[in-house]
Amino acid sequence: MTQNLLRVVALRGRLPYWHHSTTGLTIWIASGGEDALQHDYGRGDLGTLRLDRQSASATTKRAQVRGILEHLIESDLNPGDAIPSERALVGRLAVSRVTVRQAIADLVAAGVLERVHGKGTYLTGPQVDSRLHLTSFSREMRDRGLVPATVVLSANEQPADDDVCYALRIRPGQSVVRVERLRTADGTPMAYEVGHYPSVLFPGLLQRELGSLYDVFASEYGVVVSSGEQTVRAESADAHQARILGIARRAPLLVQERVTYAGERPIEMSTSWYRADRYRIHMAITPRGAREN
Repeated sequence: MTQNLLRVVALRGRLPYWHHSTTGLTIWIASGGEDALQHDYGRGDLGTLRLDRQSASATTKRAQVRGILEHLIESDLNPGDAIPSERALVGRLAVSRVTVRQAIADLVAAGVLERVHGKGTYLTGPQVDSRLHLTSFSREMRDRGLVPATVVLSANEQPADDDVCYALRIRPGQSVVRVERLRTADGTPMAYEVGHYPSVLFPGLLQRELGSLYDVFASEYGVVVSSGEQTVRAESADAHQARILGIARRAPLLVQERVTYAGERPIEMSTSWYRADRYRIHMAITPRGAREN
């Protein structure tokens, strides 16, 4: 059996491993000498591990545990999945809690994992660096090689309140379409969005596909967005936002408030709550006016 395993040895990110067709995967992770961590397990399970401790140091064990987690992440986990708990890792790897925490901390620092207070440690999802420009969420995600998706949480027609009337320059009580959506990238929740649109400009909008509204406006109504005014601020997630975005209550959010125009006509007032751990904003800055001596 040993000879068969040695014939199929391969490298996976600098970690040697062997595949066992009957029992699952057999991994040897060694950093030198006779120290090795053997791992026999099936998909989705840490299984039973044995550490050969003839000359293992704390640093070696830390690297070995990190290697096991890296392999588990590559082979079994998707963004948003939880890794085994510290207690489970300590028990199954037969190492100290300090060693496990150090290995996890390495992966958190590398941006591979994220800790959610009171819940656990999860595989991170996509992170987006955005520049302030007028484009749709779907197009921005595609430009970054991510797969966008939209979940329409609610859509209805209702009288506009004072703030919406002011932003859209419509009469008090005039009808608007309110659309509430969850925006995702590669299956990871990125933003919670609420938008208001003048019903008079978009009759029958509720019967349209509401995933990418800017595309619908252009193709179905001949309305093309041309400019916008946007403010960005920070706030903490309330219970409603946290539930929709799958984050902890009071987690940081980037809030973008936008009024969008087609020519001189305002066509949208929207507020988007972006996860601050998934979204960063970049902007170019230049001196204003002549340089002072």
